[in-house]
Amino acid sequence: MSKKNTKSLGKPYLLPPERTVIYSRKKNLQPIPNVGQVYHCFDDGKVRFSRLYLVEVIETLGQMEFKRKYSEEFKNWLETSKSHYWLYSRSTDKFVVANCHESNEHPLGIFVRTKQGGWFGIGNLFNSGLLDVTGELYKDLVKSIDNFNYSDEEKKRLIEEYTI
Repeated sequence: MSKKNTKSLGKPYLLPPERTVIYSRKKNLQPIPNVGQVYHCFDDGKVRFSRLYLVEVIETLGQMEFKRKYSEEFKNWLETSKSHYWLYSRSTDKFVVANCHESNEHPLGIFVRTKQGGWFGIGNLFNSGLLDVTGELYKDLVKSIDNFNYSDEEKKRLIEEYTI
């Protein structure tokens, strides 16, 4: 509460603070990934080099197309979106199907919209990562290395070995 108006009965009174909009879905809505393009993905949404893997988008499908082609994964999405209501949006404009290079045993990854307008995988143990469609997360991660006094060779080695 903050003091603002002093005209009420000669005594100052407190007005409620102004509401702050934390996020606007339309403002933060990330673009739909392009088919055939390779993107960075971060396991469990933890943005670290040690959690980084690459995904190649195979196709983007609407809800009905996805339901027909991947019925088991569609059922999984319905269950996952209910059990992880704080993460996944109630609806998604597209289902992003990708080859994930996180695990050879589970090569197929499905990404759907989050409540914040981004993309997150609906895998159980594998392929449940944050998809970096804009490249901003990866750029920030690389930029964060500059806060330390590493030589160019050390920076390159750290990035290649995923040691941060």
